[in-house]
Amino acid sequence: MKVLPPISRQRQKRIREIQNLFDAGWKITEIVAHFGISKRTVYYDLEKGRELDRALAESIDQGAMLGREIRFLEESRRKELRAYHLAKNPPVKIGHMRNAISLHEKLMKLLQDAGLVIKMPERLSIEEGNPFADPGFRAKYVALMKEARALGITIHGL
Repeated sequence: MKVLPPISRQRQKRIREIQNLFDAGWKITEIVAHFGISKRTVYYDLEKGRELDRALAESIDQGAMLGREIRFLEESRRKELRAYHLAKNPPVKIGHMRNAISLHEKLMKLLQDAGLVIKMPERLSIEEGNPFADPGFRAKYVALMKEARALGITIHGL
């Protein structure tokens, strides 16, 4: 990764404004006229903007970001459940419960997408006995499912 020279906040602000205008469809000549700078400076600032974006992307702590998102969804769900219990009007209660359910579904999807929760089959039909009652079998099954997921294999119909 190329180390960026220090860029002042004012310059970073202009770089972001130039990026936003360019992304919004403005032509280089329009940006030049708007800021009163040269074409070369606009191209240079666009390149510096891409470098700043790369540096920002590399600095993201995925674990911390995932933790904040989980905490936000859990807190929001708790607030909706509290509002549900405090509400007196039935339609309002239903609205809060729907919000809580929606937040719960988003949280579970996030956890599944992050690989923190494995979705078990909704329906499992076993004719003779239940092998899942055996802890050893259950552990082997979970290990096999994790290995399949790691390889990108999905098993449907179980």
